[in-house]
Amino acid sequence: MDISESLTRLEAQLELLPKHWNRFSEDELRELPGPGRWCKKEILGHLIDSATNNHRRFVLAQVSPPLKLLPYKQEAWVRVADYCHFPSAELLALWTNFNQLIRHLLAQIPAAVLATECFSLNRNPVTLTWLIDDYVLHLEHHVGQIIHEQD
Repeated sequence: MDISESLTRLEAQLELLPKHWNRFSEDELRELPGPGRWCKKEILGHLIDSATNNHRRFVLAQVSPPLKLLPYKQEAWVRVADYCHFPSAELLALWTNFNQLIRHLLAQIPAAVLATECFSLNRNPVTLTWLIDDYVLHLEHHVGQIIHEQD
C-alpha cells in the first residue's frame, strides 16, 4: 500500500488555499450562502475539527488497532467554536500548521502498517490507507467550496 499520492494531494491543498484565502474580504469569509449552510470561515473551522479527529485516528490506528471510528457532532463543533468570529489569518495558520503535522505523521507510517484494519462509521472494514485517502478527499472537497462558489 502506498500513500504518496495522498501526501502529494495534501501538500497541494496546503499550497492552494493560502493563495486564495487573503483575496476574500472579512465580510465574504463570514457570508452565509444560505439557511443551514456554513460560511467560508466555518468551513475552514470544520476542516480544523476534521484534522483534530483524524490526527487522533491516524495515531490510534497505529498504537491501538483495530481502530473503530466514532462519529462526532460536526455541526455542534462548528457552532461551539464560533469560527465566524475567529481572526481569519490565525484560522488559516491553525489549519495549515495542523495539516503540516498530519502530513509529517503520515509520512512516518511504515508501509506495512498502512494495511492495518480499521472499521468505518458504518462498521465496514477498511484500511488505514483508505482512511488517509478519505481524509484528503474530504479536505479537497471543502477547500474547493471555500475557493469556488459553495456547492
